[in-house]
Formats: sequence, structure tokens, C-alpha cells
Amino acid sequence: MFDLSKEFDEFYSDYTILPGDIQSDLRDKKKINIDRLKSGIEELNDENETSYYIYDTKEQGSIAMSTVVQNDSNDYDIDIAIIFEEDNIGEDIGTTTIKHTVANALKKKCSNFKKEPEALTNCVRIEYADGYHVDFAVYKKTADDIYYHAGSSWQERNPMAINNWFSDAVKDKGDKLRSVVRLSKMFCKSRKSWKNMPSGLLQTVLCDEKLQQSYEWTDKLFYYTMQEIINRLETSTSVTAPIDDGRDLTPRNIDHQRMTNW
Repeated sequence: MFDLSKEFDEFYSDYTILPGDIQSDLRDKKKINIDRLKSGIEELNDENETSYYIYDTKEQGSIAMSTVVQNDSNDYDIDIAIIFEEDNIGEDIGTTTIKHTVANALKKKCSNFKKEPEALTNCVRIEYADGYHVDFAVYKKTADDIYYHAGSSWQERNPMAINNWFSDAVKDKGDKLRSVVRLSKMFCKSRKSWKNMPSGLLQTVLCDEKLQQSYEWTDKLFYYTMQEIINRLETSTSVTAPIDDGRDLTPRNIDHQRMTNW
């Protein structure tokens, strides 16, 4: 195999790793949007004589796991878990209702949209004109400290479980895992014509599953890990979560198509 380790290392350090100032900016944007949400909920409370409040927030996704990569179009994802207490919002409140409440609160305080706050199946999303978007995943916490995620229905799920799993995986396998995940993400977005590629979470799970950590050079590490992922996907395009009792991460036909595209 031709030695491309130097070129890979230069590409990784210069074009893949997100500079610290941009990471700080994204975290500032996260805080600003959390503050906007809290302020919007207070305004809704005044209008509707309710008393909703956010119990806690958690950073999720690639920023929390330090696998976010550079993006020429500034299309960065900021993933935030918004946690309510069940005693506060009511045991019988539906997932659609609470997500629309979050969306309406954001509409009162946010501006400069590319697309205004929208309640989706698994989150409330804001898309801003300058490129980045924010996904608010909504949770409730019961009195006995069990967390439920507002998807199509309330589903038991710890908002920090994926972060904790990945942190443990990096402790076990070293920063090689994070390097391969970042390079995989860069590969998946390296052609504008490539549409419907797998999510960062799916890439992360399979990079962990098939990491060829015996290789020291970055080029071989990445190449042989991707080769093993190809072999694995030729056998099955189904992927289960490493947490949440192995819930299915590829329940839809489009999910399997994305794995095939990869």
C-alpha cells in the first residue's frame, strides 16, 4: 500500500478538525438559543397562565463527542437535550403538544431564520440564514429519575447515554476512534452529488464496531476500517444502538438506502 500517512495527517489537522474558535462560537450559539427558549417559555406562561420551566439542558451530538468536522457552508448541527420535569408539564401531556410548545416559545424570541422553528418527529429544529441549525430534543424526567424522549410517543431514553457510551469507547480504544469517525464524516460529505448519506451517529457506531486499531498510520487505519465496514454492510445494513437495549437505528427503508450509499 502506498504511504499516504503524511498527506492524511495534514488533511486531518488542517481541514478536518474543527478549530477551537469555531467550537467556542457554536457553544456560544447553543447558550444563546437556550436562553431564547427559556425566555419564550416565560412569555408563553404569561399568555396561557401556565408555569412550564426547563429543568435541565444537556449538550448532545458531535459537539459533545468532539467529532464535529469543518464545513465549508457553515452547516453545523447543534444538538441540545431540553429536559422538563413530568410533575411540571403534566403526566398526560403528549409529545406533539410539548414539542409545539417548544417551537412556539422559540418563534417568540428567535429571528434571522432560513427556516423557522419546526416540531419534527424527534426534535424541534431551527435553521438559521447563516448556515447552522439547532436541534432541541425534548425529554421529560419522572419523579423517580427516569427519562423519556418525545418522539412519535414517549420512549424511555437517557439523554446522556450516547455521550457516555462514546466517552467510554474512546477511553478503551484511544483517539484513533475519534479520528476515524471524523474522517468518515468528511468522506461522506466530500461530493456535492452524494445525497442521503448516513447520519453521524450511524457512522460512529459502525466505526466503533469495526475499528482496525492495530494500524498506527492514519491512512491504513482509515482504509482498513472502511474496508471492514463495507464487508459488514454487504452482510447487513441494519444497525442497533450500543445503548437503550439495542434499539434499531435503521427502522426505515431510507436508513438502509443511506447505508448502501455509504
